[in-house]
Amino acid sequence: MSVVTRETLKLHRVNAGIIVSCIVGLFLSYYAYIVETSKEQDPDYEAMCDISENISCTKVFMSEYGKGFGVISQNSIFYMPNSIYGLGFYGVIFFLSIFNNYGITFGVVSVACLSNISSIYLGWILYLLNDICVVCIGTYIVNAILLILNYRKLCILSLIKLKKN
Repeated sequence: MSVVTRETLKLHRVNAGIIVSCIVGLFLSYYAYIVETSKEQDPDYEAMCDISENISCTKVFMSEYGKGFGVISQNSIFYMPNSIYGLGFYGVIFFLSIFNNYGITFGVVSVACLSNISSIYLGWILYLLNDICVVCIGTYIVNAILLILNYRKLCILSLIKLKKN
């Protein structure tokens, strides 16, 4: 088996991991959106992720940080539930994973770095709120996995490019 073929197989596996991670991220973001909108419509709504007083995703989603990451003005068109940003992010990464292009993958790695920085920020918010949000933590894990997999994809694409030259 040639080096390019071995690397191509690795690339297919990494792409499959990226796609699965994006599907999990889409599911978590959609669930967060459903919980938030259900709670807005029905104050008595209890989500499955509300386990106790300090383990509650609804508490986090309904906080001032649940929309616009707590930094976007309420008057802005970008003031929307954080879950909408998650749906967009995972959808774009899912679509871009189709392309085995070094430049696109470099851009995805850069965006994945930003998503992990936002995960650190939102994790700090969880600490300040004295709350554990299992859905939020799930998305932080997915973001870390996506960064690792896309970085690995970038390395594989570099190796393939070197071997072809």
